[in-house]
Formats: sequence, C-alpha cells, structure tokens
Amino acid sequence: MSFAGTPHSGPLSPADFYTQALAEADAGKRRRLFADARQSNPASYQLWVKAAEVEEHWGADETKLKDLLSRGVTVFKNPGGTHCTENHDHSTHSVSGIADGPVSKDIWLNEASAAEKGGKSKTAAALHEAVGEVL
Repeated sequence: MSFAGTPHSGPLSPADFYTQALAEADAGKRRRLFADARQSNPASYQLWVKAAEVEEHWGADETKLKDLLSRGVTVFKNPGGTHCTENHDHSTHSVSGIADGPVSKDIWLNEASAAEKGGKSKTAAALHEAVGEVL
C-alpha cells in the first residue's frame, strides 16, 4: 500500500525508473513507477522525457506523448506551483524540491534533440509541440 508522500516501492532513481518501466508491459504499473520516480526526484524535469520515451516504446501515439510532456513542461514552467499566480520572478520559490527556477525553452529543446538522437522521434516531435504551446 502506498501512503501519500511516500513512494510505493521506495526511492526510485530516474535510471531505475527507465529500466523497470521499459520492461513493464502493464500501463498501470508503469504509471505507478512514474509516480514513485517523480516523488523520489521532484526536481528532475528529465524524468518526464524518459516517461514519454517509455510510452513511445510501448506504442503510445504522439497525442498521448504530447499530453504527458505538456504536463511536464507546465510543472517546470512555474516552480512555485499552480497556487502561485502572482506576476513576479517565480525562480524565488523553492517548492517540491524545485529550487533552480523554471526550465527554459532551450533546455527542453535540448532534451528533444537528445530524444531524436536516441531514436525516439515521436517523443522529440511531441516535446517540440508541447514546448511551442506551453512556453
């Protein structure tokens, strides 16, 4: 049983998440692994890209990948969280372990290039679209 704030299977590194999720055919179990990895690594924007790569491996279409990546881009667009609607420098926030401020468009596009080079063209295209719409 998983308790709020505690990963279901203990701390899960991004590398462990990726390895385990690639081997997991059950979509529900992959979602649980992703939730555990996000809980263990709240400041890892790269985890969202890895999750999309995993879903591409398991046959997800570009629309599903874009939805997933749009959520990730949105999370790291405002590190103060959705509760902060003030018009100010959000990089002053330190919420959920995200202390380095927003992840820039260039950083996301570098992740898209890396995905493309790694043979994940659907993930790369979906990330380009998500970045274009969200940032």
